[in-house]
Amino acid sequence: MNRATELDLMRLLHGELPEDQARALRGRLEREPELAAAWARLERTWNGLELPPAAPAPSGFAQRALARARREAGNGLSWATWSAAPRWVRAAAAAALAAGLVLGVGAGSWVGRIGQATDETSSLTEPSTSQYGDPSLAETYWDSLSATETTP
Repeated sequence: MNRATELDLMRLLHGELPEDQARALRGRLEREPELAAAWARLERTWNGLELPPAAPAPSGFAQRALARARREAGNGLSWATWSAAPRWVRAAAAAALAAGLVLGVGAGSWVGRIGQATDETSSLTEPSTSQYGDPSLAETYWDSLSATETTP
């Protein structure tokens, strides 16, 4: 079963499939036992995901939560709290921030290079562009996946 059929089964289960497509898929379910078995598994799994009924909040919960929030409002984080943190915690936070900046800039230039690639110079297909003319990261990812699935 391919990904499109799996998505159609999920959409049928959720009632999101247009009526003509739903009719066609139900016909396939009657003719194809493997597809019917997959449908039965999906339906059993979905029906098993029901949440238990919500329990009522204990009496006085809202008043206790509000009192605690008022008590801790004055205990918020400040620069004094940050400077009291151990040196290794501050160094790790600074390193994580620097790594995030480097990765963000690198990912931005990677997406830009993919957007400029042509079919002659790249094995990837040209990414689709968003309404602003720039390729989105998700569109680039899915386009590259579909390109690798079609190449042997």
